[in-house]
Amino acid sequence: MKALSIGETAKAVGGRLLAGRDGDTYCGVSSDSRTVARGNLFFALRGKRFDAHDFLSQVARRGCGAIVVSKPDAAPEDFGGAVIGVPDTLIAYQALAAYYRRLIDPTTVGVTGSVGKTSLKDMIAFVCGALRRTVWTDKNYNNHIGVPRTIFEMDEDTEVLILEMGMSRQGEIERLAEIARPDVAVISNVGVSHRENFDGDDGIFRAKAEITTFLDEDGVLVVNGDDPLLRALADAPTGPYRCVTAGTDLRCDFRVTEVKYAGESGIAFQMTHGGETVRFALPAAGLHNGLNAALAVAVLHELGVGMDRAAELLRSMTRTPHRLQLLERDGIKIIDDSYNAGPASMRSALEYLTAVAGRRRIAVLAGMNELGDRSPSLHAEVGRFAAATGVNLLITVGEKARDIYLGAREACACPGETLHFADNAAVIDFLAEWAKPGDVYLVKGSRAMRMEEIVGALAEARASVCSRGLCGEGGKERERNVRAPDGADVVCPVRGKRGGRG
Repeated sequence: MKALSIGETAKAVGGRLLAGRDGDTYCGVSSDSRTVARGNLFFALRGKRFDAHDFLSQVARRGCGAIVVSKPDAAPEDFGGAVIGVPDTLIAYQALAAYYRRLIDPTTVGVTGSVGKTSLKDMIAFVCGALRRTVWTDKNYNNHIGVPRTIFEMDEDTEVLILEMGMSRQGEIERLAEIARPDVAVISNVGVSHRENFDGDDGIFRAKAEITTFLDEDGVLVVNGDDPLLRALADAPTGPYRCVTAGTDLRCDFRVTEVKYAGESGIAFQMTHGGETVRFALPAAGLHNGLNAALAVAVLHELGVGMDRAAELLRSMTRTPHRLQLLERDGIKIIDDSYNAGPASMRSALEYLTAVAGRRRIAVLAGMNELGDRSPSLHAEVGRFAAATGVNLLITVGEKARDIYLGAREACACPGETLHFADNAAVIDFLAEWAKPGDVYLVKGSRAMRMEEIVGALAEARASVCSRGLCGEGGKERERNVRAPDGADVVCPVRGKRGGRG
């Protein structure tokens, strides 16, 4: 980060200098008392369950150079750095981020959407990072604290800033857009994520469209041209910005065709723009990533990167972990898609499971959060879709996923191929004895369900399972009866025999 003075900082955040000198400088901004570094400016943020003012002594001991507080008396008496007082530290934190973004003035890309926005951001960032000095959102830092945090990571020579923007309520993306002032904004889709906080799908659309609030006549909005709501926005923009569409529709400016799997961990497709057609090969599973690539290439085109160059670089891209990541351990394949889940991404992941070669295909699915009053029906739809794909076994875990289980039982001619468990520990215990070499597992659920626990157990337990003779290598297969949630008989998934009630 470029060094800033205390005086300009106090002015930028509308604060009052309580201690220190205007000319003092700092380098680096932190809001985490556990990781604040020597010489940083620390913001004492307050939340529902924490107040960083309580940790200012710890911050001082770590060598922090300055602090921003809303409780003037909270600063340690022996603190030798600068102290800036403000009415609200979060608002001040965001105000400084907005100031710093204007100061560095990179070309800024804002990325949002109900699903797929992280993969889309990864594609744009991978290509940009290879060509220009680029900073982008790491991990899941896409909210009111994470977006400023990413902005503060810029050095003064940063050329491109790529910000993922998430939301759970109306007005949140508008605030992030006000801070970031994107030059190019992209909306991947309008789904049902966080539906419980909105008045129907139109409310979700309006929240996503907030990313356009600060686009001026030089700004560009890139949207999924296959999404009816976004197509309507492109056809009738709400501001002076220019619109670009990407998708499979014939009307799209960047049109993707012939999307197909190329091996177990990649896809291939064609993309056409302005009479030019280029073939792409992407090391990212899931056919939906063809659309993500079209959106990414449209954004990259606005940044001066041609389709040929984008295709060349995307061939070797790396992605954020836990998103359709194919792992292999001791003869077992694990599709780790544990980062998050929604109805559309569930269907895409299940389609990918059927494309991976294996002896048996097993889907381990947890619930999807924040779907509002449609949650039961949307979970049931996933269950019916899973049954239709013909997976050998569907395992559901947790209360919300019970509706996936019930939907699958309703649709499946052999309900014993669907099992429900109360928690991750029960699934792990079951799979420890049941898993075999040649199996392919899809593990997916909303982030709060911690499905990475099951991924880790599958990956780490293989050696011990085989040594106990439970995997079919040198040992007799073990039969096991499992009670379905409603107490019904189930088909034993090891041998297909009907077991008793527990």
